[in-house]
Amino acid sequence: MPRIFHIYLFIIFVSFAQSQSLSSSSVQGAFGAVTIDGKIWNQVALRPIIPIGKVSFALDIVFYIDQDGNIHDDEWDFSNGKKSKNSIIDKIYYVRYGKKWDPFYFQIGALDNVTIGQGILVNRYSNTILYPQVRKVGMEVKFKAYGFNLYGFTNDFKENFGLTGLRLSKKVFNGINVGGSVAIDRNQYLGLKDSDNDGRPDLVDDFPDNSDFWLDTDGDGIADIDPNELDIDGDGITDTLDSNIPGWDSDSSLVLDTDIFRKPEPLNVRVKEKSIYAVSIDASKMIFSEKNMNVTVYAQFASLIGETVDPISGENINLGNGLIPFGLSTKFGPARFKFEYRMMPTGRFEFGYWDRSYEIERATFSSLNNTSDSGIRTGEIITKDSRLGKFGKQKGYFSTLSLDLGAMIGSSMSYQNLFGEQWSESENKFNNDRNQSFIASIRLKKPISKITSARWYYQQRNVPNPFNFEYTESTISGYRIGIKLGNGMILNYIFRRSFRDIDGDGKVNGENETINMTSIETSFSF
Repeated sequence: MPRIFHIYLFIIFVSFAQSQSLSSSSVQGAFGAVTIDGKIWNQVALRPIIPIGKVSFALDIVFYIDQDGNIHDDEWDFSNGKKSKNSIIDKIYYVRYGKKWDPFYFQIGALDNVTIGQGILVNRYSNTILYPQVRKVGMEVKFKAYGFNLYGFTNDFKENFGLTGLRLSKKVFNGINVGGSVAIDRNQYLGLKDSDNDGRPDLVDDFPDNSDFWLDTDGDGIADIDPNELDIDGDGITDTLDSNIPGWDSDSSLVLDTDIFRKPEPLNVRVKEKSIYAVSIDASKMIFSEKNMNVTVYAQFASLIGETVDPISGENINLGNGLIPFGLSTKFGPARFKFEYRMMPTGRFEFGYWDRSYEIERATFSSLNNTSDSGIRTGEIITKDSRLGKFGKQKGYFSTLSLDLGAMIGSSMSYQNLFGEQWSESENKFNNDRNQSFIASIRLKKPISKITSARWYYQQRNVPNPFNFEYTESTISGYRIGIKLGNGMILNYIFRRSFRDIDGDGKVNGENETINMTSIETSFSF
């Protein structure tokens, strides 16, 4: 799209923002720098907020400009119907009705913390973990009808309801609350970025910005199907002498290389799907409640529906179940404590399968053994559920503590410690080992001098020892600090670090497998 058109749109939106200042609306904005796909871009953003009764509309009108004055076009791509739809959806910052504690509430936009029930299936899911590299516009809704409590969410309208969760609960008798939940990811491959919209994700597309080509076996920059590619596997032997070869004037063709190694065709998400379903039931009862104190006991059962890979046979096998026969949730003044006894009777299960790092682990790259002496490395896309086969029968406990340290500081910490069968790649068998998780965060509740806000968080899940701090794709850390500059302006420094196993060797190492998102912006409102 021509740069002048972007500028024209920007002027329109600025005029729109100024006109709204005459009504009850307001405009928030920001300018600064942000990292996208490892490159630093200057950011200019306007977020008009338009309240109409209990409904609030907020737009996210953002431009990313590099040092040469080029504009990041992904947010302004109207080249076809699908990209136009996605570009329009991306402009929604949020549409919100009511508050979360109201009888009826919904929000369209960013979902920072989604938990269904007590969290056995969906626990702290976020669709913003890769923002702004990946922008998702989801929805969550909650309402009461005929004595039932209903809750639902979807992760991204651009995926046409890719990940969706629903819950129905009701108090039945003697204060016992019974609920049922279902979660569906209809195609886990939808989480992969596809820049050229050719159906081949960038992770396995040798030409991620060219929809005409996607395979380059020898890595020489010429596609295998390009007529100019004379040696597909790069073994130094011309494949075929024909009219494409300079100086060959014969009408016939002569095949010289009869043993051409080709990389396999990459995944095409338009023709291949990998879905996973899950259902859960739970029951809870508050056994004590007085002023700022309460105690609730509960139990949960969940089943993942789909297939994973049996590490012993290499065959597909059904996913398993998770059971929490006893759970305790308490609140005593500023402290909240939760304890669960957890069981995986047959393994092949993960508690809180849809968590904060799900959009990273949802589908990743895995390397394969070389099938040729050429040394060319090949690989495939694997989904998160295909790795659950490494978990055998396990049991243990989970606990979490949230504590307000006075009026200034809020903190929380969660820890899981399961013990049982886990697959050892090095020994090629199941061994008894720990399956542990650790999550922690701390935040500033009230401003201190010029520091208006501050938050730090860390997560690592399902590893033998999270305190070794050996990074995996489940590791997420970051912080955000806001500093008041005066005249309604706040300087925000935002940093987030996550990891992706790009080469598929089962380890996270090297700068190219570390995803750093840094944003320095000055926000304002008028």
